[in-house]
Amino acid sequence: MLFLTTTAYAATNQFRGNVGAMIVDADPIVKLVLLVLFLFSIISWAIIIQKWLQISRARKKATDVFDALDTADTMSEMLGKVKLSGDSVFSRLFYEGKDELTRISSKVKSVPMSMLNNVEGRIVNSSSQEVMHLSKGLGFLASISNASPFIGLFGTVWGIMDSFREIGIMGSANLATVAPGISEALIATAAGLFVAIPAVLFYNYFTNQMNQLTSRMDQFRIEFMNWIRRGLLHADT
Repeated sequence: MLFLTTTAYAATNQFRGNVGAMIVDADPIVKLVLLVLFLFSIISWAIIIQKWLQISRARKKATDVFDALDTADTMSEMLGKVKLSGDSVFSRLFYEGKDELTRISSKVKSVPMSMLNNVEGRIVNSSSQEVMHLSKGLGFLASISNASPFIGLFGTVWGIMDSFREIGIMGSANLATVAPGISEALIATAAGLFVAIPAVLFYNYFTNQMNQLTSRMDQFRIEFMNWIRRGLLHADT
């Protein structure tokens, strides 16, 4: 079978030199390593695209919710503007805070300032859940970025070992004998780096974006609670 072709085939046939041919002629273990790295690459890019869309949407919708918070004079007016902005991380934080405030208001005629801790706690809990949801998959992306170079290096080491084994069998150590097997083995290292580099770059980028979104959630919580407190103070006067 083509997949089971070993470096013995490469050593006894003309070295074709192109990358595709070197992959075909590589040791089965090296091919298995390349297959694993190929699967890691697909998973990595799937996570990257998903996180890019999620974080971009969250950042865009945050502006709409903050605008509603800045311009609305009443809760019903703010609710209408948040609904128009669509579903997002920040709209869900607003709904959580509003829901808790509505529950408190239904039990007492005038909401005491001390009960606002319930509203703030509800928003904090919801923020934690949103951060966990947005961070889902980033841990695996970090694992891919850390493990891929070593997996590729394993394939390279194995391929070089197999090349030297063939040298011992053939009793020849000239460059023409050594070069094909080593070239094929080094593809595994290149593949590992090819998978790891975008994974680590995007992991660092998304981590930075997550920190910014967490700060924006804290900002929303503070501004929303201040907006409620101003409304309660105005109602008391």
